[in-house]
Amino acid sequence: MKRILQTVLLATLFSFLPLTSAYPWIFVDTSQAPILPIQGVLATIQELDNVIWKNFRNYPAAFALTNVGGYPMGDALIGDFPHMFFGVSFTLGCSNMKYYDESIPREKSIYPAYAPNPVLNFGFGLKGGFDVLFKLMIFTDAIYRPPLNQKSAKMGKFNFYSAGFKLRKNLVGKKEFLPNLLGFGGFTIAAGGDFMDGITGINGSYDYTLQNIYVSGGYYDVLFTAYYNFNLKWQMIGANAQAIAYINFLWIFDMYAGFGFALTWGRIRLDGSGVGPITSTALGSLGYITARCEYSKKPKPFMGLFIAGLEINIWILKITLETDVNITNGKDINLQLGTRFQF
Repeated sequence: MKRILQTVLLATLFSFLPLTSAYPWIFVDTSQAPILPIQGVLATIQELDNVIWKNFRNYPAAFALTNVGGYPMGDALIGDFPHMFFGVSFTLGCSNMKYYDESIPREKSIYPAYAPNPVLNFGFGLKGGFDVLFKLMIFTDAIYRPPLNQKSAKMGKFNFYSAGFKLRKNLVGKKEFLPNLLGFGGFTIAAGGDFMDGITGINGSYDYTLQNIYVSGGYYDVLFTAYYNFNLKWQMIGANAQAIAYINFLWIFDMYAGFGFALTWGRIRLDGSGVGPITSTALGSLGYITARCEYSKKPKPFMGLFIAGLEINIWILKITLETDVNITNGKDINLQLGTRFQF
């Protein structure tokens, strides 16, 4: 026990040395630029670390919610095989939506988090009231590289994978209340699994002119060139179940609502590194500063969901709007837009 206490004490003391940040996620080494004043460096790093962490911790919930999306469906049953559909959908996971509630004081520099999930979706009917839905997206920078190619920011990596399935069982069939006006579309339960994996990497450089820096007995303007690289990585695996009731209004609108839950395992990670040579026209090279940061967080393992949607029928073309609300915390949602052809 004594050795453990000594180790903890030494680690705490070393964390406050001026060579590194006082916070464990950002490390800055100024030892290779010893003649430069570094007053205020630790305070700046601590403030930056605090802002990054408070914003970063919202992203796992956004990715967990976008992972379970991708199947906006306004029909309780596709029908027996060979009935099928194919289409596209876009899901946007949104976290910290209480930011927009004006009755709640906003925390300075803390914003909502968003996570996209565009997919191809398709499915077909089985028998006995069963059908199955699928989603899939494979996108890499070898297929298309986003046009980000500036000195300050260049796209290094951009790979995105998303897949999932959902097996549904229609327990109660359609019933008409008012012919051609209002009807019960059915009651369906479903269960499935979802997967997401991706990485986005950005690198670049910035030039900063630091004016009137006291160096070697005089005041000089020095140039600080920061070369950096950041990578955002995410992996999400989820299992989910829903129970949804459908209402038909006229022949063009299908409305539905229900409840579900999702179990999620995953992680979001942000890591970065940089090096900054320091030079002066009068004095030449003055050394360099290096830095590294790493943030990693998991989403909550359980989400209770309220599901609501509206589908517009234009013959075989279906356009669907859906949202899933995380009723476990009351501040996270996803927004889904899908269109498909159903036969």
